[in-house]
Amino acid sequence: MKTLEFIVREISDSQITRREVWVPSAEIDLALEEAHFVADIHGHLELSRRVEDVYVKGSFSASVEVECRCCVEPFATTVSGDIEAQFYPTDVATPSEPWHADTGERYYLGDTIDLSEEVRQSLMLEIPNWPLCSEECKGLCPQCGENRNVVDCGCQISEESSSPFAALADLLDQSDRALEN
Repeated sequence: MKTLEFIVREISDSQITRREVWVPSAEIDLALEEAHFVADIHGHLELSRRVEDVYVKGSFSASVEVECRCCVEPFATTVSGDIEAQFYPTDVATPSEPWHADTGERYYLGDTIDLSEEVRQSLMLEIPNWPLCSEECKGLCPQCGENRNVVDCGCQISEESSSPFAALADLLDQSDRALEN
């Protein structure tokens, strides 16, 4: 049985069951090219059951490797996410709606609940869209491509040409001059 699978009848009825879990990173696939787990996932869960309905609340953290968007070097960062869901039993192998996005309701078949997808989604949402290895990252030299954090390439980069909007500024200047004439 996987680490994030729980047998419903083993969850205390009308009381909160607390669990600390360590999930091997191989158990959850982020399904992202630009990020992957580099260590086990750690989490704390609270599970409670009322007859067959199960309420789950928890928090998880993991170390993921991502690529810096400025210097293109891989680095590890920690992401943390929370889950909260209500699970209801179903006798249909594939319910028409396996979960309701608005209410957080989920369905389970048989006597086990698997939280892998909820944990994967909560951690995936916390991966930065624009990861930087550090706030001081100098990025790559726009002329020679060297990592300016590692080596001083000596390329002379003017202030205007280093701006990604320099070409637009030139066009605006040309447009202004054309309007003046």
